[in-house]
This record gives sequence, C-alpha cells and structure tokens, in this order.
Amino acid sequence: MLKLLLSRSLQGIIVLLIVSMLTFALLAATGGDALTSLSNDPSVKEETIERLRQTYGLDQPLAVRYMRWLTNVVRGDLGESYSRRAPVWMVLRPALTNTLMLAGVALIIAWTIALALGSFAARRPRSWLDKLCSAVILLASSTPRIVLALAALTFAASTALFSIGAGDKESSPVNILLPATVLAVPLIALFLAQVRDGLGAALREEFVQVARAKGLSERAVALRHALRAALNPLITIFGYSLGGLVSGSVIVEKVLGWRGLGNLSVDAALSRDVPLLMGVVLLTATAVLIGNLAADILLRVNDPRLRQSGGNTRRTTSPTSASVTSAS
Repeated sequence: MLKLLLSRSLQGIIVLLIVSMLTFALLAATGGDALTSLSNDPSVKEETIERLRQTYGLDQPLAVRYMRWLTNVVRGDLGESYSRRAPVWMVLRPALTNTLMLAGVALIIAWTIALALGSFAARRPRSWLDKLCSAVILLASSTPRIVLALAALTFAASTALFSIGAGDKESSPVNILLPATVLAVPLIALFLAQVRDGLGAALREEFVQVARAKGLSERAVALRHALRAALNPLITIFGYSLGGLVSGSVIVEKVLGWRGLGNLSVDAALSRDVPLLMGVVLLTATAVLIGNLAADILLRVNDPRLRQSGGNTRRTTSPTSASVTSAS
C-alpha cells in the first residue's frame, strides 16, 4: 500500500505540473488579461493600466509569469484573485465546500437508485423490472445535462419548492436536492448498467451455485457472495465519478445558480482572473487524482488477489456500462 501511495503521489505531481503548464499557456493564448476591460473605460488612463500591469507582473514573458506562479504554489501561496481582491484560497474554500456537498449528495442518490433497481433486475432477468432498467439507462445516458438542468430550472420556477441560487449561507438539504439530482442522472445510468450486468454475471458463477446448494436464500446469495464478486468494476467507476463530479459540474452549477467550483470557474474565465482560474484547475485535477487513488485502495481492500500480486489491474466493465460511460 505504501508503494502504491508513493507511486500515485509521484504520478500526481507530474500530472498536475503538465495540467498547470497547459492551462497557463492556453489562457495566455486567448489574448488580453484581467486589465484589458479597463481599456474601454475612458476615465482610466493608459499609463494607469500599464502601471497596474507592471505591479501584477502581467508585462513579463509567459515563462517568467508561470515560474513565478509555480514557485508561489510550491510555497503554499495560490496568489491573489484579480477580480475578488482577496487571496485565491479564501475565494476557493467556500466554493469547494459547496461542490463537495453537491457531489456527495449526487453520489448518494445515484448509488441508492442503482443498487436498488440493479440488484432486483439482476435477480429477475427479462422481467418487467429488467426492461424498466434498460429504459432508465437509455433515457438517463442520452439526455444532456444542459437539458436536465433547464428542466430542473423550469420545475423550480413553476413550483417555488426550491431556492435557485443557493450559496454558502443558503445551502440546505432542500436547495441542494435539485442540482444534485441533475448531476446524479447520468451516474444512475452508469451505475445501474454495471450493477445489473455485473451482479447478473456473478449470480451465474459456480461459487454462487454452491452457495445456493447450501440452502441460502436468494437475497443472501446476492448480497453476501455475488455482490462482492461484482464490486471491482463498480469501485473503479466510483473513483472516476468522484473526480468527474467535482470537475464536471460547470453546467449544472451555472444554470441552477449553485455557487461551487464550476460556477466560480466560469466567472474567473470571463473576468480573465488567471490566479483564480488556475486555483480551480488545480483543485479539480487533484480531485480526479484522489478519486482514482481511492478506487485503487478500495480495489485492494475488496480483492485480496491485488494485494498479493501488487498489481494495479482493474476488472473491466461490461460492454453496456462502457457504452454508457461514453454517452455520459
């Protein structure tokens, strides 16, 4: 386990370095900076804008600006937000908290529905419930999140049950439920497909037949024996989805007004706030890496063969779930 942690930490540092370099270069390639908008204000002199560029170091070459930013990050300083006039970490902290809350609730919703429907469908193949699961998978995986978010916005406006625009002081179980459900819908399709197919395949294994022959109930056979055999691909998907929820909630947060990292990243991009946007990128990339590491650790806890061999191969998902992943 220690070898795994060291290896993943080294890989994570390299990935974060590459991601930060590419992001910094792409932001510079878009042209302009945080002070460009001041040029349109006749009350602000050009000399003032140039002096501010020198103060913030925006007049320096790209490589110099990046190395200065990277040096500060290594020291634990993410810099100061140009648009918020505050340290980047102080701006990121409440947004990160809101996004983590949103991702956590979305995962709970997705897993609850997927495990309940998938386990029943796997035990009753070709039943009406199995057909219902197929319809849910198709519908949930083929509907874009922007459509789901707009439908949720319309529902909230027409029923007045939800307060759109919940933020740090307004976060509540009611306000978070709507955006979390929208985020959870594609995950329901992904998890449901894997639970149904993986558990269905495990129920046909020889060791499960032996458990049935011992007189165990079908429920006990499914939950105690077959489910653990089907967990490896589910754990892998869980790790990927954990990081994906943090980094991929931009549309949902912006449309439904949830003040998380996704919403903040759009505002930072529009205002050309490079330090703030770089902070968001670092956090989201780190979330993806942590999700993958969590999946690797959970795989070794669940499967003794991986601990004994020291390998990091993961059991592949079924074709159905792979197609759902692409659609999501």
